[in-house]
Amino acid sequence: ATGHCQSTLRPSIGTRIVIMPVPIILPQWGMGMNDGEIIKWLKSVGDPVANGDQLVEIESAKVNAEVESTADGTLGRIDVEAGRIVDVGTVLGYVLEAGDSESDLPDVAPVVGSASTPAPVVAAKSPSVPSATPKGGKQVVTPRARRLAKEIGVDLANVTGTGPSGRVTEDDVKSAAESTSSAGTSNASLVESAVPVRETIKLSGLRGTIARRMSESANVPTVTLSTTADVTDMIGYQRELVADWRPHKIRPQYQDLVIAATARALKDNPKANAHLIGDEVRILDEINVGVAMAVSEGLLVPVIKNADEKSLLEIAQNVRDLARKAKANSLSIDEMTNGTFSITNLNSYGIDTFNPLLNPPEIGILGVGTIQDTPVVIDGEILVRSIANLSLSFDHRAWDGAPAAEF
Repeated sequence: ATGHCQSTLRPSIGTRIVIMPVPIILPQWGMGMNDGEIIKWLKSVGDPVANGDQLVEIESAKVNAEVESTADGTLGRIDVEAGRIVDVGTVLGYVLEAGDSESDLPDVAPVVGSASTPAPVVAAKSPSVPSATPKGGKQVVTPRARRLAKEIGVDLANVTGTGPSGRVTEDDVKSAAESTSSAGTSNASLVESAVPVRETIKLSGLRGTIARRMSESANVPTVTLSTTADVTDMIGYQRELVADWRPHKIRPQYQDLVIAATARALKDNPKANAHLIGDEVRILDEINVGVAMAVSEGLLVPVIKNADEKSLLEIAQNVRDLARKAKANSLSIDEMTNGTFSITNLNSYGIDTFNPLLNPPEIGILGVGTIQDTPVVIDGEILVRSIANLSLSFDHRAWDGAPAAEF
């Protein structure tokens, strides 16, 4: 129920007790979470572990979190090493409780992930005695060979080990690299070698998560509707709030009002406040508005929970608190998950209209563009009004054009 770690049930009194190691399982921290990347293990095999200890750092839904232990004992085995992206529910390793032994550890289950990364290497059961024989045909790689493969870009999945018991050695990695090189140079490599590289950014961590999420969004049949809105009175109200909010040391912003207006629109149009899960459109009770925020590593979308129930001042305070945490990389899983609709604001960048990418499983996202002073004819007179640009992208499988336009 906690979503952290599942333990094996013990038989009742009167039966023979079967001791079983406790699996460390990747939990699901939100409806939209399908997988997670193993960033680093915080414990080594053989280290003592207490109930509640953080075992492994995971990145998913654009935020880091830790999987905790629900048992006392020692870290018995690591099944999925750092750098792998694996599905929710994957067993990452095992904790040995008092009375457990290494012989109680089950065979390593096949790891299912959403990215093509090298096959996992089963860590030694004992911190002092490494395993010399591949168990169940699993690939075993020496640490030096693994380091070399990473440095020169060799995929270990394509390397055949010639060491003891089929172990992959440094020589095996070098041979694989030479074989690949002698097989011929592709057009891509010719281009790559001809152009100087200033910097290489690996699609891992937050950048990798963004890449995967954008790939998911690209597969959604999306339509974008653009319109303008007269926000002259809204801007006037924003100015009036400056004095009222001064005691709270907050200056009202246009985005605060947009979030409040969006929450009201979602309440009036509940079918927009939905997730598409499989073949089901789920209309949601809570109105949780995600707000896209740019950080140095990419983009985060923290969530204002129950935005329709908050006052304008509470929304403003919530947004600024989330922004501070986003910059400090201290957002919690709860603050990053269970959004029902998102807003992305490019007003300050001078962008009029654009095509916002959906944040699945949400079915809608509002793009906020510039506000321009524009001559408008009202009752036969030409007046200068503040005109805002808005772009709504929506999942056409779950939402049709007419109701989206109405929204």
